[in-house]
Amino acid sequence: MNSQWLVAPIFVAALVLGALATCQREGEMLTDRYHHLGNDTTEDWKEADPKPEGKRLELKFESRANAGEWTLYLEQRSIDDPWRLRLNGAEFARLRPAPGLLAQAYSVPAGLVREGANLLAFVPDQPNDDVVIGKVRLVERSLREIHDTQPVLVSVLDDGSGAAIPARVSIFDAAGLPAPMYYAESPGTAVRDGVLYVSVGQTRIELPRGTYVSHATRGVEWSASRLELEVRPDTENVLVHRLRRELDTRGFVAADTHIHTLQFSGHGDASAMERQVTLAGEGVEFAVATDHNHQTDYGPFQRELGLSAYFTAVTGNEVTTDVGHFNAFPLDPAGKLPDHRLKDFPQIVAGIRQHGAKVVILNHPRWPSHEDSPFANHRLHRDTGAFGTGLSLTMDATELVNSTTVEEDPLFLFTDWFALLNRGVRIFAVGSSDSHTVGEPVGGGRTWVTGADEDPSRLDVDALCRAIREGHTSIGMGMFATVKVNGSAAMGETLAAPLQGGPLRVELRLQAPSWASPRRALLFQNGALVQERPLVPRAGAPMDEHLAWDVPLDGNYDRHLVCVVVGDAPGPFWPTTNPYTLAATNPVFVDVDGGGWSSPRETAAARLAACGPGPEAVARALLGGDDAVALHLLDLYSEKLRSQGVGPAGLREALAQASVGLPPAWERARRLLAGL
Repeated sequence: MNSQWLVAPIFVAALVLGALATCQREGEMLTDRYHHLGNDTTEDWKEADPKPEGKRLELKFESRANAGEWTLYLEQRSIDDPWRLRLNGAEFARLRPAPGLLAQAYSVPAGLVREGANLLAFVPDQPNDDVVIGKVRLVERSLREIHDTQPVLVSVLDDGSGAAIPARVSIFDAAGLPAPMYYAESPGTAVRDGVLYVSVGQTRIELPRGTYVSHATRGVEWSASRLELEVRPDTENVLVHRLRRELDTRGFVAADTHIHTLQFSGHGDASAMERQVTLAGEGVEFAVATDHNHQTDYGPFQRELGLSAYFTAVTGNEVTTDVGHFNAFPLDPAGKLPDHRLKDFPQIVAGIRQHGAKVVILNHPRWPSHEDSPFANHRLHRDTGAFGTGLSLTMDATELVNSTTVEEDPLFLFTDWFALLNRGVRIFAVGSSDSHTVGEPVGGGRTWVTGADEDPSRLDVDALCRAIREGHTSIGMGMFATVKVNGSAAMGETLAAPLQGGPLRVELRLQAPSWASPRRALLFQNGALVQERPLVPRAGAPMDEHLAWDVPLDGNYDRHLVCVVVGDAPGPFWPTTNPYTLAATNPVFVDVDGGGWSSPRETAAARLAACGPGPEAVARALLGGDDAVALHLLDLYSEKLRSQGVGPAGLREALAQASVGLPPAWERARRLLAGL
């Protein structure tokens, strides 16, 4: 598949049904059953014996010699590590990495099949790798003959300079289905049905005769190109896509902090070599390798492919525990692994930091479901930010965008996050892809980090890590947003007094490529929606929208401001798990009184300590605050009453008196009262 393989296999992930049916009626069946190979009993593989029959498979057969290319068809399951296909001792392919039971086809070069006796062997590099191989058939025709393929020359160019650039090319057939591509694997490509990542220069593939639609993309910051192609035998079939850079991200580095390979994570389908091609093709500049409980160094793979100029690779680790997943970086590729057997969050994070990590991120906090996930299992109160188990969060950030994790409501995780910020948990937002496969775009979810971005190959890793820890970042999935408050304070910064009583001027800059469709811009203050603006994209044109809001300083309390933009999902050429695009800023903190920024809970605690006894004094303390301050003031007051031995009836009466003037719009405070 790539240059770490001696001879590249020719395969397709899902065979065309007509061709597969034809091949099942021709050629020689070398084995008509499924063989479980490896060393572990595997009960859920119903097609094969749960117990392995051995650690390699050898098939003897009689044949005539092949003067031309032939095709080997088979079915395979759970190919993680390298498995070599050898015919009469000569290696001619390796099994394609893939988890499920799939039909595959491999090209057998001319001259490998002998007249008379032959031996086909499936040989693993790791004898303990459990797999299934079966239904092996040798067909005396090439893939080119079977599928009537024709050569197609593919290139992607920068429309400004005319230079070839790395990119993703998505090809769909006349029925709108991902098109199988043949003879496309080479160093510098990553290929799956309907997806071709190219590094630079012209790439040769083969497609069956017919009509196709081809799209080229290069991540969020670039345009998309659409071309129609009719593949015919009597003409030169050429695809030349041209892309333009459409987003101005100067001063920001495009980061993906959550990336996997099959090779080192054990699931998905992307090899380490393919991963380098996909990173370059999606315009990711700061790439953190985070295989599960493994510290992967992309450097050797990146250098072998000549892709070092496109991004800085950082070794990380998704420390995968029974209680949650934690991305940590940078780490030493040869260093000791953090202990993934721990079950206490602070101990896990402290242990990770002891190994040198400068950034620790809590991944997908509501995965695998809202009801069974780190936040759910610790019973996060989605208004107060309290954990029922007393959990303490000591990591630097958490994922609010993960482009391969299902989250149908784009604002669901923001509600969790706002509750934590209001409680005083200083944790920032990151976006990532969590890509495990070639088809899932790395950088589909990403984090833009404030920093010097002139040379992506020589980024200052320490400075970027510091910026992530301090929230000088923006997150997005298909769009890019930045914010300034009063013309100066940006994401992660604090706007300090004196503010002279005037409104806060919030300026949001939203950029979206021509293929995205932003629909709503939202401004949140202390987690409450205070402004909303509809957006109308122009078809085929990028958006660079400057929005301004004046937010009243309506009380003597500190606040944080966050902007979120939500839009439509673009189309099949930019696959995403969730039906929307999104951009969001990290908070700008506003210190109203000049005493240092205080969270709503800290403000509420100070007011409660300063007010007189009795519910009437608490009611007066609510004045001049907002919903978040009122929520925490009432929560702290109820805790105080309980500590004094006040029973349920007395608690209800006191809270009713304390909240008599509570505005109807303060929904979170009212929900708290209803719950108490």
